[in-house]
Amino acid sequence: MMCGCTASGTRGVGELPDYPVPGGVSAPFAGVLDGYMVVGGGCNFPDVPAARGGAKRFCNRFYALDLNRVDSGWQSLPDMPESLAYGASAVTDEGLVCVGGLGADSAVTRVFRMERQAGPAGEVHFTLNDLPALPSPIDNGAAASVQGVVYVTGGNQPDGGRALYALAPGDTVWSRLPDYPDPVRVQPVLLAVGRKLYLAGGFCDDRPTNTCTIPADMVPYDIVTREWGEPIPFPSRADGGQYALSGGSGVAVDGKLLLTGGVDYKIFKEAMEGNVPPDYLEKPVEWYRFNSDVLVYDPALARWTVCDSVTGMDRAGGALLHFGDRLFMICGEVKPGIRSSQIGAFVLSENEGNIQVEPLN
Repeated sequence: MMCGCTASGTRGVGELPDYPVPGGVSAPFAGVLDGYMVVGGGCNFPDVPAARGGAKRFCNRFYALDLNRVDSGWQSLPDMPESLAYGASAVTDEGLVCVGGLGADSAVTRVFRMERQAGPAGEVHFTLNDLPALPSPIDNGAAASVQGVVYVTGGNQPDGGRALYALAPGDTVWSRLPDYPDPVRVQPVLLAVGRKLYLAGGFCDDRPTNTCTIPADMVPYDIVTREWGEPIPFPSRADGGQYALSGGSGVAVDGKLLLTGGVDYKIFKEAMEGNVPPDYLEKPVEWYRFNSDVLVYDPALARWTVCDSVTGMDRAGGALLHFGDRLFMICGEVKPGIRSSQIGAFVLSENEGNIQVEPLN
């Protein structure tokens, strides 16, 4: 079932200030803490474009934007201990937990938390504190939190691993839970509703066979029984094709899952398998067909709806955040190698039980 989405939304704040890293970033850590949008890390090509053989640079800067006073602009926060991108983020009552990621040299086990603290005279301060490291490095994975417990899985793990790890408040080591089922899922989305996690999308690139597998589904995990369930297929696209959601993002809102962004299934699969034209990186933005639909899943009804063609959602490696009746798409790629510093703002509403998403003017 489709829900019609237009670009007529006018409620709430106006245009948000661009992210303060010139050209934007892809694959940052991001979350909303007590009304502050907190974003850090990520990577870009600041000197020479990727299409011309430029070097990818990793960032260590963190920034915050007060969503109740966006005119105040971005505030600089403590820098990360090292420059990282492609990590996983989860918000808890204590702060934004940042897990793993990839630096210029290798994947890391580092875990830290950006915490917001109130100072005198209403001043707000942020501090960065280390948490127990992962048992092994993970990059391009995903994280979610349930009642203070942080879960991380997916991504590139040693020896093609599919581990699910959990860290409860006060724990000094991560617990290993049952592996998720085949295939490996790099760049998935992990969301939590009730007692279940949902591991959605991703891809598996098998170099020996030159085969890229793209699961067009999500797999539920029951945190009480510690069991993975049967895959839940994504709906079909309006043109009959499949959704990839590799490099996509998502949020849980009022017991529903919202998934968006990411690459085009067919084009991405062909690219990963080497079936691309010589000028692949130089095509116009529209050629890559990044996903702008918002897939909405209601676990209570086991039903999908789709908000189609929501302008501004077509980012790969962006971060989708939720605050009040708004969604925000943070940076990400508009095409392979080209980032955006724009923060897309959208209004959430509901019509006859269906969530609708409308870009703010």
